Amino acid sequence: MNSSKHEQAGEDYEFDIVDLCRVAWAYKGIVATTTIVVGLIALVLAIIAIPTYRADIVVTLTQDTNLGSGQGIASQLGGLASIAGVNIGNEGPDREHQAVLESRHLIEEFVKRNGVLPLLQGKSPQPPNLWLAVEIFKRSALEIHSDKLKGTTTISVEWTDPVTAARWANAFIALGNDLVRTKAREDAQRHVDYLNEQVAKTNSVELRRVLFNIIESETKTLMLANARVEYAYTVVDPAAVPSVRVSPKRTLMVASGLLIGMVIGVLTAWIRNKFIRKSATAGH
Repeated sequence: MNSSKHEQAGEDYEFDIVDLCRVAWAYKGIVATTTIVVGLIALVLAIIAIPTYRADIVVTLTQDTNLGSGQGIASQLGGLASIAGVNIGNEGPDREHQAVLESRHLIEEFVKRNGVLPLLQGKSPQPPNLWLAVEIFKRSALEIHSDKLKGTTTISVEWTDPVTAARWANAFIALGNDLVRTKAREDAQRHVDYLNEQVAKTNSVELRRVLFNIIESETKTLMLANARVEYAYTVVDPAAVPSVRVSPKRTLMVASGLLIGMVIGVLTAWIRNKFIRKSATAGH
């Protein structure tokens, strides 16, 4: 019994497909016209669509920016290091640098310093406020991808002008390095000043030795922050001006338009045929 039902269902399905093809052929003028019209609309949209280009820059996180003296000094100094706020342990600078790279603060500074606000204005009489501009830039122009296996991070910028896309990608990393380097320099100088005050206040030879060791470590950090341009992020492959757009994909758009037009045409023919049949049946 079940077998016969399945066979009947298969026959009905086959009949429906055959009938649909018959109807489409009978109304091939409607199907062809609809396909061509929708395809032409897709072609026009593909032609007038503003091309977008993608520039990529690949970086690695610099490994030797944390020049603290390690857990040995921390154990000797005890609570004094934490009071000073000195990072003498292994706090994972790579994680901090990755967080800075993905932070809203970095994007906000980039938007302010690179004249992005007017470019995001579009046809609006006024440019968007800073908060909205950052959100738009994050969603539509910037992409950050970390490859933990290779140990690299790729920053991609998509924009309508290929030169601007490449310039922004390189400038984004340069700004990230600048922000991290400036903070490290200010922190190290503040730590050195504080520790020098503590040296002047203590007569303990052992404590002074530990303090001098930390001052030396912080001085090295200060020197490195002043001397190294690629302080937190080392550029492996700088962004180049792209010559091939990433969108619109015109061929795909036209092909999709033709397919959608054909489907609409077949459905229109099917509905028209059903209506004519129903009217004929009602007439009898």
